[in-house]
This record gives sequence, structure tokens and C-alpha cells, in this order.
Amino acid sequence: MGAQQKRAAKFDFALKNGYGVRIEEIFRLGALRDGIQLLTTDVRFPMLGQVIPRVEIEIHGRDYFKTITVRINPRSPFMYDGESLIASMNGEIRQIHCRQHVDPARAPAGMYNFGIMRANAARSFVFDYHVYCCYSCDFCFKENEWEVLAIQGGGSTDYKANFYTCLDYINEHGDEFNSQYDVVWLCTGSVKNEKAELDRHTTIARRLREVGYTGGIYVSQVVPQSIRSDHNKRRDYLSALKQSGISRFNTGIEIIDPAMRRKYIHGFKAEFRFEDYITIFTEAVEIFGRWGAGSCLLAGIEASDNTITGLEALAKIGVVPAPTVLTPFVIKQMDIPFCYDLDELIETHARFHEIIARYEMPVFSGVFSLA
Repeated sequence: MGAQQKRAAKFDFALKNGYGVRIEEIFRLGALRDGIQLLTTDVRFPMLGQVIPRVEIEIHGRDYFKTITVRINPRSPFMYDGESLIASMNGEIRQIHCRQHVDPARAPAGMYNFGIMRANAARSFVFDYHVYCCYSCDFCFKENEWEVLAIQGGGSTDYKANFYTCLDYINEHGDEFNSQYDVVWLCTGSVKNEKAELDRHTTIARRLREVGYTGGIYVSQVVPQSIRSDHNKRRDYLSALKQSGISRFNTGIEIIDPAMRRKYIHGFKAEFRFEDYITIFTEAVEIFGRWGAGSCLLAGIEASDNTITGLEALAKIGVVPAPTVLTPFVIKQMDIPFCYDLDELIETHARFHEIIARYEMPVFSGVFSLA
């Protein structure tokens, strides 16, 4: 047994039931939950304040290819040597092929990039022109973004300037979007100026359509407080998004349990009940069509039955649920406990795929995805 295998054996863990999930998925979910150990000195990262270093890796298998971003964790049972992931499960050394993904244009150090423009998994691109978010929920990936930008001195809080930077990028690269991306996300931190937020979303969408982009344009934002209980205003708001060329409305629910929502979510969004979201999404589906709305739930932050119940309720009304695996991005987020072990995470993944099959849903598998 080589040195790497001996080290992996020291972190052997019991896996009670694989639920018929292929080995690449077990590694992917395990790495998302626990991070990875580095067995190579070829991977180096800048130290950026409270940010937990991350690596973006591409996992390969027969008829299988997914990209994930995972934190570096010297106590993880999943180990990366530059060419493969290695782990010892039930006393057996297992190994899958993978490689680091480095984007020279946006993340030359190999650190996952949370800037105002970024690729997000295969054939997906993100415009994030607000950069910061006025709500700052405890679990949010933007905690990483803020810390990096504060240290590097980048990421202007001049949202208008960032917005025009994104428009300029579309003008310069508009002819590339159809060939490279199936989905463009307008995935922003929300601002309290409701009109400005709506204007920016619709302007970006119209510009993408004007340069000939025919793929999906998905907006993701916090539901404005003013449309929570105002039926007419809500329909006007959603219709304006649709008319600009946006093809899917997304807003993150993240957590089902009301007490957990108040614990981890900040601002008025913490008081939204799951029933509020069902009302909002029912109207969004009427305007955007079946599978024309989507939401994120966090696997691991609360009981798995809560997450599955929420995912099924959304699927029933024609909303695409896109659950992600809870993962810390900055040191303080390490205090948020992952509520269950890898066995239950794999089971939750398998239960979600049963929902996907039952409702014949489209699936978006991003770099943190439960799917």
C-alpha cells in the first residue's frame, strides 16, 4: 500500500447504504459535505483573511462529467492528489478520476471565483452586478465574495458602475454566448431599491436578446417585500421580467423550518413562510410557464425530511427545485452544523432524483448541487 493509500486508510469511514448511487456521485457529495485533503503541493492558494480556500475540480467517469467547488479541509476523508480523489470506505480504498479546473481569465490562482462575471459549471454563466447583498444571511456564499474583495480592494460597491461593466461585456462578447452557454444567470445580491433592481434585470435581459442570445436567462433575487402580499403588484413585477426576455424567475427559499429561517436568514426575508413562497411561485408559473420558476433549498442545514417535503411541494406546482449542499465559505460559517451524515446526504440525493423522475423535471446541476 502506497503512502497516499495509507493516509486514506487512516480516515476510513463506514458507508451503510449507497442507495444505488454511482461511486462518482458518492465522492462528489462527500467532497461537497466534508471538503478535501490535498495530497499534492502543486495546488496553492493565496490566503485571504477569513476565506476558506477552495478548489474547483472536474470529476470524470463513464458517461459522467460534473464540476464542483470544494473547501480544503485537512480532516476530510476525501483526498486529492492532482489527478484523482481517493477515500477509504468500509475498509476498501476507492478512487475516481478528476482534475483541477483553472480559469485563467477569471481565477488564475485556481480559487473559485465569485466576481461580478463568472462561469458556473458546464455551459452556464453568471452576471452578479450587485456583488454585495443587503441581507447577509449567515450561510450565503457572498460572505466569501465580500471578504476577498475587501482584501483585494476590488469589487466596487458602485452598483451602477458594475452594472455597466456587465453591459459592456455583453456588447464585446455577445456573439459567444449562444455557442458557450445554455443558461445565463442574473444571480445578484439584492438591493433595497426595488425599482433599480427591476430595471437592471430587465435591461441586462433585453441586451442579451438584442445581441442574439437564444438560451435561458434566469433571474435570481430576493422577493421584494412590497409584492409579498400585493397580488396585482406581484403580477406586474413578474410580467415585467418576463416581457424583457427573462425565461425563469428564481428566488431562494433555502430553509423550510420557520425557527431555522429566523436563526440564519436576515431581514424581512426571515419572516417569509413556505406558504408565502408557494403563493408567489404559483403566480410565477402562470406567467413564465411550467418549469419557468425555480428555487434553492439547502441540503444539510435542517432535517432532510423538511428539504424533501419542500422540494416535492415545489415540483407539484411546476417549479424547478435546485437544492444545493450546505458548505462553509468563511471561518464563521464552520459554526453552522451539517445536520446529518454522508449516508443520509446520499439518501437525500436519491430521494430528490425520485422526485425528478416522478415529475419529469429539468435539472440544473451547479458546482454545489445536490443533484
